[in-house]
Amino acid sequence: MKRITLSLLFSLVFTALAVAGNYGTDHYALGEFKLAQKWFENNLNQQPAEAHYYLGELAWKEGNYDAARSHFDQGLAADALYPFNMVGKGKTLLKSNPKEAEILFKAALKKNKKNAALQLAIVEAYKENGMKEAADKQLVAARKTGKNTSTLYIYEGDQILAGDSETKVGDAASQFSQAIYFDPSNTVAQIKYAQVYLQTKSLDIPIETLKKVIAEHPDYTIAYRDLATAYSKKGVYPYAIENFKIYFEAADYSVNDISRFASVYYFTDQYEESMKLINEGLSKEPNHFVLNRLRMYNASKSKDTLGVEYAKAFFALRAGADEESKFIYQDDLAYATILADAGQSDAAIAVYNKVLANQDEKIDKGLVYKEMATSYSHMKEYAKAGETYQSYIEYTGLDYTEPNIFFMQGTSYYYAASSMRKDSTETGKALLKEYVTRADSAFANTCRLSPDSYVGYMWRGNVNALLEPQPTEGLAKPYYETAVSIILKKVEDGDELTASYKSQLLRCYQYMSVYYFMNDDKENATLYSNKVLEINPNEAVSKAILEEYKNQETAKK
Repeated sequence: MKRITLSLLFSLVFTALAVAGNYGTDHYALGEFKLAQKWFENNLNQQPAEAHYYLGELAWKEGNYDAARSHFDQGLAADALYPFNMVGKGKTLLKSNPKEAEILFKAALKKNKKNAALQLAIVEAYKENGMKEAADKQLVAARKTGKNTSTLYIYEGDQILAGDSETKVGDAASQFSQAIYFDPSNTVAQIKYAQVYLQTKSLDIPIETLKKVIAEHPDYTIAYRDLATAYSKKGVYPYAIENFKIYFEAADYSVNDISRFASVYYFTDQYEESMKLINEGLSKEPNHFVLNRLRMYNASKSKDTLGVEYAKAFFALRAGADEESKFIYQDDLAYATILADAGQSDAAIAVYNKVLANQDEKIDKGLVYKEMATSYSHMKEYAKAGETYQSYIEYTGLDYTEPNIFFMQGTSYYYAASSMRKDSTETGKALLKEYVTRADSAFANTCRLSPDSYVGYMWRGNVNALLEPQPTEGLAKPYYETAVSIILKKVEDGDELTASYKSQLLRCYQYMSVYYFMNDDKENATLYSNKVLEINPNEAVSKAILEEYKNQETAKK
């Protein structure tokens, strides 16, 4: 990932000041500035010098320089020897009174020459005032002083992440690893190490690192949040939910945290729980991009009648610079689903076609075809659904298409064919045969890819039976026979004779009994009629067949 969040840029030096149990400095170190501000505001009476220093830094970052200066002054009033407030105040004077600023820096370092964190704070003071040469000179001193401390390596890791190097993730991880080496108990270093790997596919590393942090510091709430994020990225959603719950119960959480937790509920089809969190987040930030997106996505899955309204609100937002705040083609897919569910079929298809017309190579057009085919099915446009599945197959490649796609294509053409059975026109008859042929071809591929499953054979039988007003030709016969043999083999091998199995066997036996009856094969017609009645003793057709044979016997006597 080449983008860098502002929170990272603002937290470069102060990570080393975090100590176990001081959630304010920890939040600040990890770029959680809103949570840090709330913590320090609540702790002004307990730790006034430290609290005013961080509140001053937070004000500085927001461009509120008068407030920053006031906090640094109040911090010095609370403790005239607290060196970081000297640095903070000096930073505010570097441009207007550089001599006074230098006096403050020297005073801060007088009794703290080996304090690498303090030296790095001075480095940042110079940098934030555009004084690169002075910053570089101070950094040399900081590196000399802090070469055996975690402080320096955390800073170096943050600096690397703030750059544009293509290897910055690995390089930063190496620095954070060094920080842990010099201070194995430094939770901020461990969290940052884990967070770096959250940007990679090596998710076991952050999971194990964060579990270690929690084992040593079970009250360290941020670790639960990041562990939940790691599990979410890995797709282990139950563990993600478990850790998010702990974090939400034990700590102040941000709107971004809400969006992450709501996403996990969405991906586990828990739309009601997801919407509760979404509504909570939107009550705080109505224009939050990700939450508005999630609300629309939830509506597309839950068939929320307000879906169109949610979609309009989302698309009215202004896209941001970061990846999460940019419009993506999946947004259009969700919108198309909402439109289709709202009965706006033409509008839905227009949205799908808009996405397909986009030449962006990142678009998974296979996904678009699948979504589009599903919408056609919901619209009962079964032939168009089948055609769209064919577009998916051609896009993906015959040898790479999943068995369920062929199955859904087959059922689409089956229903299209079924709708033509009563059409006695030549066009209707031609379409019936065409749809049956296409369905049979799709189910043949299902059989090819899943030869041990009865499903493909069953449906080949079903669709070929559509061409026989009366089952005299036995077009479905070979497929039903294969389906029966597969089912009975599964039962013989230990499968339970379930209601589903019985239902499929019943359909096959019914067809066979009538086929043999129509072809004057009394022995087999009787055999299959009895098989039908074993499953359903009240089945009328089989009873009628047996009754007919009985009457014939009586008539002979």
